[in-house]
Amino acid sequence: MNDNNIPDFILPLKDNHTINEYQIIRCIGQGGFGTTYLCNDLNLNRHCIIKEYTPHRLVYRNKALELKPIYSNLNIQFNDGLNEFLQEAQRLALFNHPNIVRINRFFRLNNTGYFVMDYEPGDSLRNVLLKRTSRFNEFEIEKLISPLCDGLFQLHKKGLIHRDIKPENIIIRSDGTPLLIDFGAVGNLNSINIKDYKIYVTPYYAPIEQFNPNLPQGPWIDIYALGATLYELISGYPPQHSIERVKNDNLIPISNIGRGNYGTILLKLIDKALSLDYSSRPKNTNEFLSFLKSDKYIYLKNIIHSISIKAIIHFMNFAKPNSGLYVNEFVSFIVGFSILELTWRIGKGNLVDNEIFNRFIDIEIIKECENLMLIEGFQTQTNLLSLEMVKSRIEEYAATYLLDRQEYDWTYKLTRKQCSKNCLSSNFIEDKIGFEELIEDVIDRYRGRIKKELEKVYYN
Repeated sequence: MNDNNIPDFILPLKDNHTINEYQIIRCIGQGGFGTTYLCNDLNLNRHCIIKEYTPHRLVYRNKALELKPIYSNLNIQFNDGLNEFLQEAQRLALFNHPNIVRINRFFRLNNTGYFVMDYEPGDSLRNVLLKRTSRFNEFEIEKLISPLCDGLFQLHKKGLIHRDIKPENIIIRSDGTPLLIDFGAVGNLNSINIKDYKIYVTPYYAPIEQFNPNLPQGPWIDIYALGATLYELISGYPPQHSIERVKNDNLIPISNIGRGNYGTILLKLIDKALSLDYSSRPKNTNEFLSFLKSDKYIYLKNIIHSISIKAIIHFMNFAKPNSGLYVNEFVSFIVGFSILELTWRIGKGNLVDNEIFNRFIDIEIIKECENLMLIEGFQTQTNLLSLEMVKSRIEEYAATYLLDRQEYDWTYKLTRKQCSKNCLSSNFIEDKIGFEELIEDVIDRYRGRIKKELEKVYYN
């Protein structure tokens, strides 16, 4: 209770209580204007999530479980808020996106409103952060943020802003994809009334204009919250409160905190998203993503291209053409190992998934490497060299690569053995030792080059 004996939070409905055809399993959260329950749909026999409109400072729950304004002069404010809550639920029910929680139904009961959402098993990003022993790497961050930005862009097109993006309101499904939840603070840009404006904020994630309806309201509010969430993923803590920043901006730029561990493009984008001046932020999530992806993969593909060509030339300076070396297999190894080494460095000790591999593999790089060897007289092939072949070999070499990285000396013994097994004809098995020694020298040289090139275009 506070000093005026007004309850800070209304007691939630009890477990096993029934709301229409929905039986409450448990209360899973309370905010300033809403209470959230995990429920069982008795008709469909499946779980769902129900949000109850509970503006805690305005109402109390009586013995009949109805919500009643604390004072009679709060009736209009409460009813206006309830109508707005149900209207936004109606608008959101028409919205369908795989990374935005689906609202299936809304109704009035207990002198308040409810809306019913799909239940998605998973864990909140907040819980994921608490359980992790390491920071998110860059590719994990991009895999998280790209689908959220796409969903928000569609939401913003309908004139709606979420206004409460934070780690607690992002669910990570079992397949790793994100889901944005909790639309209790959603705002309608087409009907903002300054006089009746309600402040919905979570400290540290809300920009200054969210506290002041006289400042322009738009998608940049959600972009600030996205930036704050990313700031925490990298630093381990949220940014300084925006009101405090207006008085004395002591926010340490994420570019300083993450330098050397994350790309400058990502770090500068987060700092841009956290600008106090809304006009300095990206205007929408499409612009946000365009900054994030601007030329990065072109740079990284160029590294793969350059290093693969140099590695093959270095190999051919010491190897004489003969019929015992399979060109298609050797090219698959050279290009594949370049990708593995690059993604290991970018992922800070983790190999990233096939989606990232696909962005780095280019048929033109593969063909150029193949032609270099054919011109020099290496002609033997087991089958047609293709993207599919290289991808399958990358998966194979990834297994030996990970085992090799666990060794004290990174001579990549298992990977070199697998390479000789794939690349050498059984009629030339006597060349195996010499071949593996040459591959060790090739690997050693272009590992250093990958590191140098990556630092030059990625971390400067």
